[in-house]
Amino acid sequence: MTTKKKTTNFTESFQELEEITRWFDSQEQLDLDVGLKKFERGLELAQELKKKLAEVENKVEEIKQKFSE
Repeated sequence: MTTKKKTTNFTESFQELEEITRWFDSQEQLDLDVGLKKFERGLELAQELKKKLAEVENKVEEIKQKFSE
């Protein structure tokens, strides 16, 4: 169950980041206040996603080592 929740959270976070990117791409005249908030949220999401990917990479390495012994 926990694995599915993490996957969903990763997927949802990634989708939200993509939505923010599309928002920036679609704006002809950018509202600086809204843009700044979206930029900050995008950086938060990117940091969360990077952390989750690092955790998965570490787990993969642990599994590989476990089966290579």
